[in-house]
Amino acid sequence: MRYFITHPIAPLLLFSIVLAALLAAYLAVGMSPSTSFEVVASFSWSLLLAFWVVADARRRKGIPCFDFGLFCYVFLPLVVPWYCFWSRGWRGALTLVAIAGLWLAPYIIAMAVWLILYG
Repeated sequence: MRYFITHPIAPLLLFSIVLAALLAAYLAVGMSPSTSFEVVASFSWSLLLAFWVVADARRRKGIPCFDFGLFCYVFLPLVVPWYCFWSRGWRGALTLVAIAGLWLAPYIIAMAVWLILYG
């Protein structure tokens, strides 16, 4: 259990679970998420993704430059695929699929909740 808690992907998984629960709660009360909620969720996702890249690089002891965190956040859409393939080779495609799954899962779960409640 300790290994999972200290693993770099744990905050992304936890955020995905919390976001799915919040979206389901919005649907359960019959409201749509506010624009500020969507902005905070988007910003949080991008910040956690940059944190994941830095934490995973430190865990693997392969930080390529001194201020890697700022580099990751400034070039965020491009850095994630680059880092996955740079650190893992072709197995990085599996990591990208897992991250995309964590990103899409809350919205798929919310769609399933909507279909159950209103469909």
